[in-house]
Amino acid sequence: MVREDLTLRPDESDPSQTALFQLLGVFAELEANMTRQRTREGITARQQNEAYHHGPAPLGFEKDDGELIEDGDYHDVVATLEIVQKDELSKRKAAKRLECSRSTIGRALERSELYGL
Repeated sequence: MVREDLTLRPDESDPSQTALFQLLGVFAELEANMTRQRTREGITARQQNEAYHHGPAPLGFEKDDGELIEDGDYHDVVATLEIVQKDELSKRKAAKRLECSRSTIGRALERSELYGL
């Protein structure tokens, strides 16, 4: 790692400090744009690959050659999501019951059509 002991104060009247600060900003923006472009290109390449099947299976499902099929605990997942949807069980307790995270419960509720809710 290269480390420079630079102290930038762009609010001062030193033109070289202001120019250096602006130059660093230009390169930071360039790197951010290049990262976004590489990410988009990577996603496109994965989507064109026949082995890409759009991420992990949702809660209560498993994948079989890219197709979603109900997992062994699917009915327990549906019952738990119904209770959460009725506000009779918190997402935290549902996550503990189903051994997943609260965000997974939230995503499952957002995709309620998968569970017939």
